Amino acid sequence: MRILDPAAADMGGVLPDDAEPRTGAEAARLQARIDQLAAHVQLLEQERASLRWMAGHDELTGLANRRLFHALAPELLRGDDCSPAVLILDLNGFKPINDTYGHDAGDEVLCAVAARMTACLGDHLVARFGGDEFAALPRAPRADAPETWWHEVAGSLSAAIAPPMDVKGHALSVTASIGVVPAEGSADLLDLLRRADQAMFSAKRHASTTGKAGITWVVATGNGDHVETYEPDLTTPAPAVACRPGDPVWVHRNGARRAGVVEGACEWAALVRYRCPNGAGTMVDTIPTSCLTVRAEADPYLDRRAAG
Repeated sequence: MRILDPAAADMGGVLPDDAEPRTGAEAARLQARIDQLAAHVQLLEQERASLRWMAGHDELTGLANRRLFHALAPELLRGDDCSPAVLILDLNGFKPINDTYGHDAGDEVLCAVAARMTACLGDHLVARFGGDEFAALPRAPRADAPETWWHEVAGSLSAAIAPPMDVKGHALSVTASIGVVPAEGSADLLDLLRRADQAMFSAKRHASTTGKAGITWVVATGNGDHVETYEPDLTTPAPAVACRPGDPVWVHRNGARRAGVVEGACEWAALVRYRCPNGAGTMVDTIPTSCLTVRAEADPYLDRRAAG
Protein backbone atom coordinates (compact mmCIF):
# COMPACT_ATOMS: atom_id res chain seq x y z
CA MET A 1 0.00 0.00 0.00
CA ARG A 2 1.35 3.45 -0.97
CA ILE A 3 1.38 6.08 1.77
CA LEU A 4 0.55 9.59 0.41
CA ASP A 5 2.32 12.65 1.70
CA PRO A 6 -0.08 15.11 3.44
CA ALA A 7 1.20 17.86 1.14
CA ALA A 8 -0.57 16.15 -1.77
CA ALA A 9 -3.93 17.15 -0.30
CA ASP A 10 -3.04 20.83 -0.71
CA MET A 11 -2.12 20.32 -4.37
CA GLY A 12 -5.29 18.61 -5.53
CA GLY A 13 -3.80 15.16 -5.13
CA VAL A 14 -0.72 15.96 -7.22
CA LEU A 15 2.47 14.99 -5.36
CA PRO A 16 5.34 17.47 -5.19
CA ASP A 17 8.70 16.53 -6.70
CA ASP A 18 10.24 15.55 -3.34
CA ALA A 19 7.22 13.47 -2.21
CA GLU A 20 8.62 10.07 -3.29
CA PRO A 21 11.71 10.20 -1.07
CA ARG A 22 9.62 11.36 1.89
CA THR A 23 7.06 8.60 1.26
CA GLY A 24 9.81 5.96 1.04
CA ALA A 25 11.38 7.11 4.31
CA GLU A 26 8.03 7.01 6.09
CA ALA A 27 7.32 3.51 4.76
CA ALA A 28 10.73 2.35 6.00
CA ARG A 29 9.99 3.74 9.46
CA LEU A 30 6.63 1.99 9.53
CA GLN A 31 8.18 -1.30 8.40
CA ALA A 32 10.83 -1.02 11.10
CA ARG A 33 8.09 -0.49 13.68
CA ILE A 34 6.16 -3.49 12.36
CA ASP A 35 9.30 -5.65 12.58
CA GLN A 36 9.87 -4.41 16.12
CA LEU A 37 6.32 -5.32 17.14
CA ALA A 38 6.60 -8.76 15.48
CA ALA A 39 9.80 -9.46 17.41
CA HIS A 40 8.11 -8.40 20.63
CA VAL A 41 5.14 -10.70 19.94
CA GLN A 42 7.53 -13.60 19.27
CA LEU A 43 9.32 -12.91 22.56
CA LEU A 44 5.99 -12.90 24.41
CA GLU A 45 5.05 -16.24 22.79
CA GLN A 46 8.37 -17.75 23.88
CA GLU A 47 7.88 -16.47 27.42
CA ARG A 48 4.33 -17.87 27.49
CA ALA A 49 5.58 -21.27 26.29
CA SER A 50 8.31 -21.20 28.94
CA LEU A 51 5.82 -20.33 31.67
CA ARG A 52 3.48 -23.08 30.47
CA TRP A 53 6.34 -25.60 30.65
CA MET A 54 7.40 -24.38 34.10
CA ALA A 55 3.83 -24.68 35.38
CA GLY A 56 3.84 -28.42 34.63
CA HIS A 57 7.44 -29.48 35.20
CA ASP A 58 9.94 -29.74 38.01
CA GLU A 59 12.60 -27.08 37.50
CA LEU A 60 15.46 -29.21 38.90
CA THR A 61 14.94 -32.57 37.16
CA GLY A 62 12.78 -31.62 34.19
CA LEU A 63 10.24 -34.30 35.12
CA ALA A 64 6.52 -33.66 35.27
CA ASN A 65 5.45 -32.12 38.57
CA ARG A 66 2.53 -33.10 40.77
CA ARG A 67 0.16 -30.73 38.91
CA LEU A 68 0.93 -32.22 35.48
CA PHE A 69 0.84 -35.79 36.82
CA HIS A 70 -2.66 -35.21 38.18
CA ALA A 71 -3.69 -33.69 34.85
CA LEU A 72 -2.36 -36.51 32.63
CA ALA A 73 -2.81 -39.63 34.76
CA PRO A 74 -6.65 -39.86 34.75
CA GLU A 75 -6.81 -40.00 30.95
CA LEU A 76 -4.03 -42.61 30.87
CA LEU A 77 -5.87 -44.72 33.45
CA ARG A 78 -9.12 -44.59 31.47
CA GLY A 79 -7.74 -45.14 28.00
CA ASP A 80 -4.89 -47.63 28.47
CA ASP A 81 -5.41 -51.28 27.47
CA CYS A 82 -2.10 -52.37 29.02
CA SER A 83 -2.92 -52.62 32.74
CA PRO A 84 -1.40 -49.43 34.18
CA ALA A 85 -0.21 -49.14 37.77
CA VAL A 86 0.54 -46.23 40.09
CA LEU A 87 4.00 -46.15 41.65
CA ILE A 88 5.37 -43.99 44.47
CA LEU A 89 9.12 -43.94 45.19
CA ASP A 90 10.78 -42.28 48.17
CA LEU A 91 14.54 -42.21 48.76
CA ASN A 92 15.92 -43.45 52.08
CA GLY A 93 18.61 -41.53 53.96
CA PHE A 94 18.65 -38.64 51.51
CA LYS A 95 19.00 -35.96 54.21
CA PRO A 96 22.48 -37.15 55.31
CA ILE A 97 23.71 -36.61 51.73
CA ASN A 98 22.59 -32.97 51.88
CA ASP A 99 24.06 -32.55 55.37
CA THR A 100 27.40 -34.18 54.53
CA TYR A 101 28.09 -33.09 50.95
CA GLY A 102 25.84 -30.04 50.54
CA HIS A 103 22.62 -29.30 48.73
CA ASP A 104 24.35 -29.14 45.35
CA ALA A 105 25.35 -32.78 45.77
CA GLY A 106 21.82 -33.63 46.86
CA ASP A 107 20.45 -31.97 43.73
CA GLU A 108 22.83 -34.03 41.58
CA VAL A 109 21.59 -37.22 43.25
CA LEU A 110 17.96 -36.25 42.57
CA CYS A 111 18.77 -35.51 38.93
CA ALA A 112 20.60 -38.84 38.58
CA VAL A 113 17.66 -40.76 40.08
CA ALA A 114 15.24 -38.91 37.78
CA ALA A 115 17.38 -39.74 34.72
CA ARG A 116 17.63 -43.41 35.71
CA MET A 117 13.87 -43.67 36.27
CA THR A 118 13.20 -42.07 32.88
CA ALA A 119 15.70 -44.33 31.10
CA CYS A 120 14.25 -47.42 32.77
CA LEU A 121 10.55 -46.61 32.30
CA GLY A 122 10.87 -45.18 28.80
CA ASP A 123 7.86 -43.17 27.64
CA HIS A 124 5.81 -43.95 30.76
CA LEU A 125 4.70 -40.95 32.84
CA VAL A 126 7.32 -40.11 35.51
CA ALA A 127 7.04 -37.19 37.94
CA ARG A 128 8.78 -35.62 40.90
CA PHE A 129 6.25 -34.77 43.57
CA GLY A 130 8.73 -32.78 45.66
CA GLY A 131 11.75 -33.37 47.87
CA ASP A 132 12.97 -36.93 47.28
CA GLU A 133 9.53 -38.33 46.35
CA PHE A 134 8.83 -39.50 42.81
CA ALA A 135 5.80 -41.02 41.10
CA ALA A 136 5.22 -42.95 37.90
CA LEU A 137 2.44 -44.56 35.91
CA PRO A 138 4.04 -47.66 34.33
CA ARG A 139 2.09 -49.90 31.99
CA ALA A 140 2.36 -53.58 31.21
CA PRO A 141 4.81 -54.19 28.33
CA ARG A 142 2.04 -55.81 26.27
CA ALA A 143 -1.67 -56.55 26.46
CA ASP A 144 -1.17 -60.27 27.23
CA ALA A 145 1.46 -59.70 29.95
CA PRO A 146 1.10 -61.85 33.09
CA GLU A 147 -0.81 -60.39 36.02
CA THR A 148 2.41 -60.08 38.01
CA TRP A 149 4.12 -57.88 35.39
CA TRP A 150 4.68 -55.16 38.03
CA HIS A 151 7.22 -57.37 39.85
CA GLU A 152 9.44 -57.05 36.79
CA VAL A 153 8.91 -53.27 36.70
CA ALA A 154 9.84 -52.82 40.36
CA GLY A 155 12.88 -55.07 39.99
CA SER A 156 14.11 -53.26 36.86
CA LEU A 157 13.61 -49.87 38.47
CA SER A 158 15.47 -50.98 41.59
CA ALA A 159 18.38 -52.27 39.53
CA ALA A 160 18.52 -48.99 37.60
CA ILE A 161 18.61 -46.83 40.75
CA ALA A 162 20.97 -48.95 42.86
CA PRO A 163 24.38 -48.48 41.13
CA PRO A 164 26.67 -45.91 42.77
CA MET A 165 26.82 -42.49 41.14
CA ASP A 166 29.79 -40.15 40.91
CA VAL A 167 28.80 -36.91 42.66
CA LYS A 168 31.51 -34.27 43.11
CA GLY A 169 34.20 -36.92 43.29
CA HIS A 170 32.29 -39.17 45.69
CA ALA A 171 30.72 -42.53 44.85
CA LEU A 172 27.26 -42.20 46.41
CA SER A 173 24.51 -44.80 46.52
CA VAL A 174 20.90 -44.36 47.54
CA THR A 175 18.27 -46.84 48.56
CA ALA A 176 14.54 -46.37 48.09
CA SER A 177 11.15 -47.55 49.22
CA ILE A 178 8.65 -48.19 46.43
CA GLY A 179 4.91 -48.66 46.61
CA VAL A 180 3.09 -50.08 43.58
CA VAL A 181 -0.66 -50.41 43.13
CA PRO A 182 -2.01 -52.04 39.93
CA ALA A 183 -5.00 -50.07 38.65
CA GLU A 184 -6.99 -53.28 38.02
CA GLY A 185 -9.67 -51.39 36.14
CA SER A 186 -9.88 -48.48 38.59
CA ALA A 187 -9.62 -44.92 37.28
CA ASP A 188 -9.76 -43.28 40.73
CA LEU A 189 -6.35 -41.62 40.77
CA LEU A 190 -6.59 -40.21 44.30
CA ASP A 191 -7.43 -43.62 45.75
CA LEU A 192 -4.63 -45.30 43.79
CA LEU A 193 -2.13 -42.66 44.96
CA ARG A 194 -3.27 -43.08 48.56
CA ARG A 195 -2.83 -46.85 48.39
CA ALA A 196 0.55 -46.52 46.65
CA ASP A 197 1.66 -44.11 49.37
CA GLN A 198 0.60 -46.62 52.04
CA ALA A 199 2.46 -49.39 50.20
CA MET A 200 5.56 -47.19 50.07
CA PHE A 201 5.46 -46.64 53.84
CA SER A 202 4.97 -50.40 54.27
CA ALA A 203 8.15 -50.88 52.28
CA LYS A 204 9.96 -48.43 54.58
CA ARG A 205 8.75 -50.28 57.68
CA HIS A 206 9.72 -53.64 56.21
CA ALA A 207 13.22 -52.39 55.37
CA SER A 208 13.73 -50.90 58.84
CA THR A 209 12.49 -54.00 60.68
CA THR A 210 14.53 -56.45 58.61
CA GLY A 211 17.65 -54.27 58.49
CA LYS A 212 18.08 -54.84 54.75
CA ALA A 213 20.05 -52.13 52.97
CA GLY A 214 18.63 -52.64 49.50
CA ILE A 215 15.67 -51.14 47.69
CA THR A 216 12.42 -52.52 49.08
CA TRP A 217 9.11 -52.45 47.26
CA VAL A 218 5.58 -53.42 48.21
CA VAL A 219 2.98 -54.22 45.59
CA ALA A 220 -0.53 -53.81 47.04
CA THR A 221 -3.29 -55.76 45.28
CA GLY A 222 -6.75 -56.93 46.14
CA ASN A 223 -5.24 -60.29 47.11
CA GLY A 224 -2.77 -58.83 49.59
CA ASP A 225 0.70 -57.30 49.57
CA HIS A 226 3.78 -58.65 47.81
CA VAL A 227 7.04 -57.56 49.49
CA GLU A 228 10.45 -57.89 47.91
CA THR A 229 13.89 -56.31 48.34
CA TYR A 230 16.55 -55.73 45.73
CA GLU A 231 19.96 -56.09 47.38
CA PRO A 232 22.79 -54.84 45.14
CA ASP A 233 26.43 -55.43 45.96
CA LEU A 234 27.25 -52.05 47.50
CA THR A 235 30.83 -53.03 48.35
CA THR A 236 32.01 -52.33 44.80
CA PRO A 237 32.76 -48.68 43.93
CA ALA A 238 31.23 -48.88 40.45
CA PRO A 239 28.07 -50.39 38.98
CA ALA A 240 28.30 -54.01 37.87
CA VAL A 241 27.94 -53.24 34.17
CA ALA A 242 29.64 -55.16 31.38
CA CYS A 243 31.68 -52.81 29.24
CA ARG A 244 33.39 -55.20 26.82
CA PRO A 245 32.06 -56.59 23.55
CA GLY A 246 30.55 -60.03 24.02
CA ASP A 247 29.68 -59.62 27.70
CA PRO A 248 26.19 -60.86 28.68
CA VAL A 249 23.89 -58.27 30.29
CA TRP A 250 20.32 -57.65 31.34
CA VAL A 251 18.72 -54.62 29.69
CA HIS A 252 16.25 -52.89 32.03
CA ARG A 253 13.95 -50.81 29.83
CA ASN A 254 10.28 -49.86 29.70
CA GLY A 255 9.69 -51.74 32.93
CA ALA A 256 10.97 -55.07 31.60
CA ARG A 257 14.22 -57.05 31.77
CA ARG A 258 15.56 -58.55 28.54
CA ALA A 259 18.66 -60.64 27.84
CA GLY A 260 21.33 -58.88 25.80
CA VAL A 261 24.95 -58.93 24.68
CA VAL A 262 27.29 -55.92 24.52
CA GLU A 263 28.61 -55.16 21.04
CA GLY A 264 30.52 -52.01 21.98
CA ALA A 265 30.74 -49.67 24.96
CA CYS A 266 32.05 -46.41 26.34
CA GLU A 267 32.04 -45.02 29.89
CA TRP A 268 28.35 -44.06 30.00
CA ALA A 269 26.59 -46.16 27.36
CA ALA A 270 26.82 -49.44 25.46
CA LEU A 271 25.67 -50.71 22.09
CA VAL A 272 23.65 -53.80 23.00
CA ARG A 273 21.91 -56.51 21.02
CA TYR A 274 18.93 -57.71 23.06
CA ARG A 275 15.72 -59.66 22.86
CA CYS A 276 12.63 -58.04 21.35
CA PRO A 277 9.66 -57.48 23.69
CA ASN A 278 7.73 -60.45 22.32
CA GLY A 279 10.78 -62.73 22.55
CA ALA A 280 11.05 -63.25 18.78
CA GLY A 281 14.24 -61.87 17.24
CA THR A 282 16.65 -59.24 18.51
CA MET A 283 17.22 -55.53 18.20
CA VAL A 284 20.28 -53.30 18.61
CA ASP A 285 20.23 -50.01 20.48
CA THR A 286 22.44 -47.71 22.55
CA ILE A 287 21.60 -48.22 26.25
CA PRO A 288 22.79 -46.09 29.22
CA THR A 289 25.03 -48.13 31.50
CA SER A 290 22.70 -47.28 34.39
CA CYS A 291 20.12 -49.54 32.71
CA LEU A 292 22.44 -52.57 32.42
CA THR A 293 23.30 -55.28 34.92
CA VAL A 294 25.44 -58.39 34.55
CA ARG A 295 23.55 -61.44 33.28
CA ALA A 296 24.59 -64.76 34.82
CA GLU A 297 21.86 -66.84 33.15
CA ALA A 298 22.75 -68.18 29.71
CA ASP A 299 20.87 -67.32 26.54
CA PRO A 300 21.83 -69.96 23.95
CA TYR A 301 20.98 -67.87 20.90
CA LEU A 302 22.53 -64.57 22.01
CA ASP A 303 25.63 -66.06 23.64
CA ARG A 304 26.33 -68.42 20.74
CA ARG A 305 26.04 -65.54 18.26
CA ALA A 306 28.38 -63.37 20.36
CA ALA A 307 30.93 -66.19 20.61
CA GLY A 308 30.79 -66.74 16.86
